[in-house]
Amino acid sequence: MYIAIKNEKIIGVYADNEREGLIDVDSIPEPEQKEGYIPVMYYRDGKIVYEYEPIPEMTVEEEHLIPEMTYEEQVVAKIRERYSVDDELAILRQRDTKPEEFEAYNAYAESCKEEAILLIEKQKH
Repeated sequence: MYIAIKNEKIIGVYADNEREGLIDVDSIPEPEQKEGYIPVMYYRDGKIVYEYEPIPEMTVEEEHLIPEMTYEEQVVAKIRERYSVDDELAILRQRDTKPEEFEAYNAYAESCKEEAILLIEKQKH
C-alpha cells in the first residue's frame, strides 16, 4: 500500500506505486471515533498518525455556499457510499485471491469516476 503526502498530510492511498513520490506503508491504523471531530491522517516520523479537527457547524446560508468538490473528492465520496476504507483496502489486498470481488469493486470505482466527470461538466454550465 502506498500513500501520497503534502506537508505531512496524507492526501491519497493507493494499492500500487503508479505515481511518482509515493511512500510504501504496511498498513493504515484505524482512527478513534470522536464525536464532533474528523480524523485527519498525517505521516510523521515514519508513522501514520491522526489529528482530530472539530466538525464546523454551518448556518443555513453557509450550506448554500459549499464549494464544489474536486474530481478526486467526488470520486472518493461516491466510493465511500458503498465501501469503507477498511473494505477497500481488504479488497485491494486480496485482489488476486478474490478476483470477482475485486472486479465488482473496480467496476464501481470506474463508474464513480465517470459520474464525477459528468457532475463537473454539469457544474460548469
